[in-house]
Amino acid sequence: MATNPQARVLELLKRFNDGKKVCIDILKNDPMWKSKSDKTIRRDLDVIKEYFPDSFELIRGGKGERGCYKAITKDVFSRFMDKDTIALMVQIFNIAQRNNILQSIDINDTDKRIIESKIKKSKDCYEFITKPYESKKNDVKLLKDIERAINWKRYTTVLYKQGDNLVKYEVKPYKIVFMNENFYLACENTDEQYPFTIFRLINIENIKVHSKTFHINFDIEDFIKHLQTPFPKYIKNFKQHLIDVVVEVSPQKAKFFKLKKFLPSQKELETKENGALVLTFKVTQDIEMEELIKNGCHILKLLNHYL
Repeated sequence: MATNPQARVLELLKRFNDGKKVCIDILKNDPMWKSKSDKTIRRDLDVIKEYFPDSFELIRGGKGERGCYKAITKDVFSRFMDKDTIALMVQIFNIAQRNNILQSIDINDTDKRIIESKIKKSKDCYEFITKPYESKKNDVKLLKDIERAINWKRYTTVLYKQGDNLVKYEVKPYKIVFMNENFYLACENTDEQYPFTIFRLINIENIKVHSKTFHINFDIEDFIKHLQTPFPKYIKNFKQHLIDVVVEVSPQKAKFFKLKKFLPSQKELETKENGALVLTFKVTQDIEMEELIKNGCHILKLLNHYL
């Protein structure tokens, strides 16, 4: 059957709106596009793209999905928005509003008012007893400066508050790490005695990014990926120096450790007849076990493979 371009474009719009996948090879067997060339089908898609540039995207990397397109619909978002995602997004918006991040976004005032209205409405539904992280007025500038130093691999001077004192460090910044509801700056230290340092962002008073660049230490970069607590101890070839810790959790607390990994390295060895749970952890030093001991763990064994 012969079809005009307007009818074909409207049909494509309907399919995208319904959340359906549109594939060029499949369309060629569809009655509306029978005997149409790839070029004609792409021209139909280009008409939609011209007037609605963000209406659909090419699906990349999917098996059997070459030349396939899909729209992001409200239905997709509704399936994506589970309770954990919603809670995280509200926290992010909460941070954005507290720190006036919206003021630095390049959007018009009408859109800003709409976003701020949505944030307020979301905040009215939630009460966060523990805040996502502590903040101060210069957080946005500080984060931007740190990002610049990380991206361009620039030596950086960090002015850090320790008790009542301000201490100056010369470092190579690697990553901003979010851990235990706080942001930290993970760095390679220029002091050979302490090759790795992690700074809590709230205690950084100021930084100075230098023009001098540095090379990444890949062992330290890998070490950062394996961080579990804010109290790591780095040793060169760190994987050879990890401490195996065997702990026993009381029967009363065992269920909490079954439901949740308190450290990423947590593994279950056995459940005893009385309900006690035996677990293993790999840590860089015993102080990393401090919080777990408070949560009902009793250390049975500390073993460093290379002692």
